[in-house]
Amino acid sequence: MACQRKGEYPCPCCGYLTLPVPKEHAIAYICPVCCWENDVFIASDDEPSDENHGITLKEGRENYKLFGACAKEMLIHVRKPKPQEFPK
Repeated sequence: MACQRKGEYPCPCCGYLTLPVPKEHAIAYICPVCCWENDVFIASDDEPSDENHGITLKEGRENYKLFGACAKEMLIHVRKPKPQEFPK
């Protein structure tokens, strides 16, 4: 699933404004910047995400800071954030 509409809400993983709706409503939305698949079913940042092959949101954030994707195998699917996606 690719970003079709202007993002107004931050991705819970990379923080860029790529979600078209609040994260609580962005079911299975995949961020084009970090490739995190939004998981509305995890209760904490340390809970493994079934949507993201068992990595936690905390791990996804650390991975994004280290190499630019929520997981190394997702590097081929990510892109740089667009100017309008930077948080204000």
